Amino acid sequence: MNQTVVRGKQTVDDMDERSRNAVQFCHWGYRHASRDQFAVRGVDLTIRQGEHVLLLGASGVGKSTMLEGVAGLLGDQTPSPRHDTAAQDDDTRTDHEANAEDPRAGDELVADADGGITEGAILVHGVPANQAHGDVGLVLQSPEAQVVFQRLGDNVAFGPENMDVPREEIWPRVTEALDAVGMPDAQLDRSVLHLSGGQMQRVALAGALAMRPGIVLLDEPTANLDPDGADQVVQAVRQALRATQATMILVEHQTARWIDMVDRVVVLGSVEQGTDDQHTVVMADGTPEQIFTNPDLDLESLGVWIPPQYRKNEGTGILHVEGEPAYSARTGNGRTLLRAEDLSVGHGGRPIAEHISLDLHAGQITALVGTNGAGKSTLSLTLAGLLEPLAGQVVAGDELAAGARGRWPIDWTSQQLASRVSYVFQNPEHQFACGSVMEEMMLGPVRCGVDEDEARQRATTLLRRFHLERYADANPYTLSGGEKRRLTVAAALAAAPRVLILDEPTFGQDRNTWMQIALLIRSLRADDIAIVVVTHDRALVRALDANVVELVPQDGVKEWERAEEDPAHEIAVSSIRERYEEPKPSSHSPVLASMNPVFRLIAAFVVSLPLLLSLDWVSASVAVLLEFAVLWAAGINPLRAIRSTWPIFIGAPCSALAVLLYGKSGGATWWQWGWIHVTDYSALLALATMLRIVAIGMPAIIAVLGIDATDLADGFSQILHLPDRFVYGGLAGIRLFSVLQDDWASLTASRRSRGLGDDNKFKAFFPQAFALLVLSIRRSTMLATAMQARGFGGSGPRSHARVSRVHARDWMLLVVALAVPVIALCAAWGAGTFAFMGNIQG
Repeated sequence: MNQTVVRGKQTVDDMDERSRNAVQFCHWGYRHASRDQFAVRGVDLTIRQGEHVLLLGASGVGKSTMLEGVAGLLGDQTPSPRHDTAAQDDDTRTDHEANAEDPRAGDELVADADGGITEGAILVHGVPANQAHGDVGLVLQSPEAQVVFQRLGDNVAFGPENMDVPREEIWPRVTEALDAVGMPDAQLDRSVLHLSGGQMQRVALAGALAMRPGIVLLDEPTANLDPDGADQVVQAVRQALRATQATMILVEHQTARWIDMVDRVVVLGSVEQGTDDQHTVVMADGTPEQIFTNPDLDLESLGVWIPPQYRKNEGTGILHVEGEPAYSARTGNGRTLLRAEDLSVGHGGRPIAEHISLDLHAGQITALVGTNGAGKSTLSLTLAGLLEPLAGQVVAGDELAAGARGRWPIDWTSQQLASRVSYVFQNPEHQFACGSVMEEMMLGPVRCGVDEDEARQRATTLLRRFHLERYADANPYTLSGGEKRRLTVAAALAAAPRVLILDEPTFGQDRNTWMQIALLIRSLRADDIAIVVVTHDRALVRALDANVVELVPQDGVKEWERAEEDPAHEIAVSSIRERYEEPKPSSHSPVLASMNPVFRLIAAFVVSLPLLLSLDWVSASVAVLLEFAVLWAAGINPLRAIRSTWPIFIGAPCSALAVLLYGKSGGATWWQWGWIHVTDYSALLALATMLRIVAIGMPAIIAVLGIDATDLADGFSQILHLPDRFVYGGLAGIRLFSVLQDDWASLTASRRSRGLGDDNKFKAFFPQAFALLVLSIRRSTMLATAMQARGFGGSGPRSHARVSRVHARDWMLLVVALAVPVIALCAAWGAGTFAFMGNIQG
């Protein structure tokens, strides 16, 4: 396709006003580590200050890579002298005229510490992008990937802290940023875990705006959100841009919500230049009106969605394929493959929806819709036999259950399930189980009994159909987000299931790949497959003419609006309304809660470690009595102390029993049988062991129980002066650790869905543990990217929004903590029972 560049007319005064370049790509390219091809190569593009630019192009063309480059997160971008000169040239020339004078720009390839390769440079306001700290704010696709701290306000303050903004200015910035994104009354101590997806993404946007960047980068910020949440984020961006006059660079496939705030559209494509050498080029550049009404531009071939206001013929939106059965996609052929009977679903024994009755027919397409958090994935996992129902049952029809163990999918072996019901997970990385794309495709058929040659043929055909054949030998984790999604859909189809459940199948797809997935789903009706699509994509539901089943929260609004004569089937689910949270105290004791968390942690060591010097019943007894007395004085009565540390009071007697039966012999024998030898000294040692475990464990647990990890990290940084990279990197790791349990459950379900759940539990543990390790590394990488995008890890000083103060009572806590073991050990010495490390003489 020939390049078409159209630009609006500008007067000299207009050019003077916008003469400052916000971003300049100088023949820039980047190849990720472990990849043979550049993600982006040869980009020449200039964006002026104050412009609102929409980057369009096919999935995998490198749009997200370009944003990461502007954010300074990729490679070595130090420009050559020629680039510096180009940046200062007369700004009345077009971008392409300026770059044409530097034909050698970007010829030098530079390797970075991560193993990636960079060519050319990116300049942000005239300086290399990786030196423009704080000038660029990046908002990523996934809201969860951008959460560093537990508390809402701390996440917004993180960027200004990394920029060394004075403490007195940080919280006004936080308030200003939250106001800009439409959350003026947000509770700063509120846990981000209790926010909806739309709210969490607005917090991420506020975190970027609090840095007061001149450039805001948005990488599909509404892709994971329901329509209401997406509208919230778009409105927040609109308000923020109006208030800050910042430059915006937006990557988004579905542009209808955004197009009225966009003043420039840049369409990207790739052209071959030599063998296996793809260069990224600007295929079109102009105003939305110029781009979307230009008859010479074949936008559809470039994978670009045309916004509704620019479409000439809307039509019904329903897709049709050859050989499609005559019966409706909403009803199917009437043969029930799977049925939910009085079903209740939920997690942890708590139902989110009850009394669900639903039939899935052969040839029917069912769309599960509803707001974020309504429970769509939970219901679909239960229908797929991957999650135990809380009540009721999911029953397979005779046709689906033939040859399986019983009628309930939850009771089937994983191989029986994989050949009948395939599930495409919302997070593609939960589904990966092999080291290459081809192996990933062949896994399902092989586990279902298909011979290897036929499995390879199926895999090759589907990879070609989904435009993934060139990645056959690549590791699935190295694909782009849209490519990973297509791979998981293709891998599920390879097993030839009778019921196919897809969780957000069109997420991250351009128009072409979206159309391929939609047409493929529609064509599966001819094979009498029952299809369930969990989605927020209204265009997909219309295209499939699907039967709509909506999960409606008791306190929420309906997401799906349909004509009165064709209402959606509704399922009531429990409330997900946001609520005010009382700040959670860091201890049941008001005295301990008022103390510095670092001193509380030190006190736990001070009170415990000296008691290791002697293993005798006198010192342990005195210590326990003193600890109960001190805790009671601090507001924790003995009963609450025991309840708060109950594992200690179970473990201590068990340990004492082992010492009693097999401990050190001495004195009179009480009882002997085989290896068991109970004597005076083993009984004395058992008593001392039990009491010492309580004396050491109880105060240590109570001292640290409830400490907020963020407050502790602030204390480590401000009081102990530990390196910020170590402290806050560890803090981010603690937050990631909290999601590992959910990841493990998802991996377990995924392996069962793919026919791997019947393996020996011991043998299956290690591959799954390795998958969890890979996933945790991936999550850590995404979080590190989000932290770096907020300016974390720079060489300059860092400020702190919260002050970690030390008072006289904190020092008094250490004195009391030291006094307990000193008094106890002195008592043992005076009583003659002091036994260094339990050295009782018989």
